[in-house]
Amino acid sequence: MDSRTAENIVIYDWLSFTSKTHSPDDLIAALGLAHVPWTETKGARGYRDRKYFSCISVHYNGRADMGVWVEMSGQGCRTFESLSSVGWEGIFSFIRDNGLKITRLDVAYDDHSGILNIRDIVDDTLDEMFVSKSDCTDVRLSSNRKIKGTTVIVGSPQSKVLIRIYDKAAERGKLDEHWIRCEMQLRDDRAVQFTKIPLPIGQAYAGVLLNYLRYVEPGEDSNKWRWSMRDYWCNLVEDAERISIYQSPGMEYNEERCKRYVINQAGNAIDACIQMYGLYEFEKMIQERPVCRNPKYDILVKQHRFDMIAQRVMRWFGT
Repeated sequence: MDSRTAENIVIYDWLSFTSKTHSPDDLIAALGLAHVPWTETKGARGYRDRKYFSCISVHYNGRADMGVWVEMSGQGCRTFESLSSVGWEGIFSFIRDNGLKITRLDVAYDDHSGILNIRDIVDDTLDEMFVSKSDCTDVRLSSNRKIKGTTVIVGSPQSKVLIRIYDKAAERGKLDEHWIRCEMQLRDDRAVQFTKIPLPIGQAYAGVLLNYLRYVEPGEDSNKWRWSMRDYWCNLVEDAERISIYQSPGMEYNEERCKRYVINQAGNAIDACIQMYGLYEFEKMIQERPVCRNPKYDILVKQHRFDMIAQRVMRWFGT
């Protein structure tokens, strides 16, 4: 994503939940992803086996009391948004209706417009110019305040609500871009309660964030919660509230990545097959392959065709 053209957005950026009453295939169906080609691989954290597709994992065959564990990373969430037939409300309803446990739900605000300055947040954190409602608050800095990529964390790893603010652009090595992320990591009942809030994601995010963390201006009142908020925190909350319709940033997969994979990783094998069977027979083998089609490649082909048509139209009109 190019932060110079991207808009500020609130997204779900991690989801993991467990079930002791459903099979892996049941949960894959509940995700609305039964149509994609899952692969079998080794599990993690005590689970022996795992079904995997594009950063979404369904772990199983652990101890009898472990059940099945579904885990979607940030990129897995983008895959889910692009390919699921049920969407977020569908999977959240399934989780609530079946009384399942959400072990982690991340809701993130991405600032591309310059509302947040990580140095200001670091300074205000060190100066204790904030109030937090977390049961256990632990503020840590991941590096020296002058080094880009600093992370501010409010809450302990065991907290049911943890706020993490960091320079996402620096994390990705894109130092010429502005991309500050302020994410809430919710667990257990706090995560389930968030999915019940009858508001658009931006308003729900802003309301919960205000309840748990505020950066404030020094005041005379003995109660810091009554101090005025820093301008940048007001602007963040107001901007998040305005994001009333969720917009998916889409899967981070493009034509160039596809080409690099085919040429650099599979190129030698493809070249050998063409030499052994000839180009015609190789193309026939590809067309008749027994492996299920991967929807993300279908999306890529459609986008490529659309781009080609757009280019022709632009040439016709001389633009």
